[in-house]
Amino acid sequence: MMVAVVHAMGDGSAMETDPAAPKAAPAAGAPLPAAPSAAAEAARPTLLLTGVRAALGPLRRDLIGTYQRWLTDVEVLRGLGQRTVITVDAEQAWYDNAAKAESAAHFTVYDADDLAPVGTCSLFGIDHANATATFGIFIAERRGTGIGTDATRLTLDWAFTMLGLHNVMLEVFSWNAAAIRAYARAGFKEVGRRRGSVVCLGRRFDDVIMDAVAPEFTGSVLARLVPDGGAPR
Repeated sequence: MMVAVVHAMGDGSAMETDPAAPKAAPAAGAPLPAAPSAAAEAARPTLLLTGVRAALGPLRRDLIGTYQRWLTDVEVLRGLGQRTVITVDAEQAWYDNAAKAESAAHFTVYDADDLAPVGTCSLFGIDHANATATFGIFIAERRGTGIGTDATRLTLDWAFTMLGLHNVMLEVFSWNAAAIRAYARAGFKEVGRRRGSVVCLGRRFDDVIMDAVAPEFTGSVLARLVPDGGAPR
């Protein structure tokens, strides 16, 4: 279940590898890797975007139990500002609504190395007339490895390149310095604070507002698909 403020990333300062770096050639005479089996191909998740550390795919009905388990992790709940105990039935109801939402884009986040699901992220409140949306994410597993930063960047790519949005905003609690750093690396900038507006485990903190705009976004993985010619929006 996603809530209006979704930012349990805690991504730390993990370094990311360069996807353009050349890979070592196999040794002479080394056997070629076996082709994936039909079963392996069938089990492979559908991916929409793949980056250096993260990949994004659609929500999956078979992961409803996993999504619900993540939302019973108290560290995730702390980052979400969520106090509700999420049941499987509640997560099922959220999934059914999210799967057909027209003003949102929800993704499962995978580790690009082995395609293990590790969290979810979303664009919600998509307003095509004003070309705006709000971003939310939680990374429940393998935090501190750069996955959250890369997933954030991929979601911005979807927002700006695929949806043609201009501005994406997020809200994050001021105590979550690791998430704020990760968002900044992905392209967000702080634009304001609502002072003392959130309470986390009995302590009061600022609500930090950040945004990203299309003209400042770089590193698109979708740019190669943009047709030649035409006029910008």
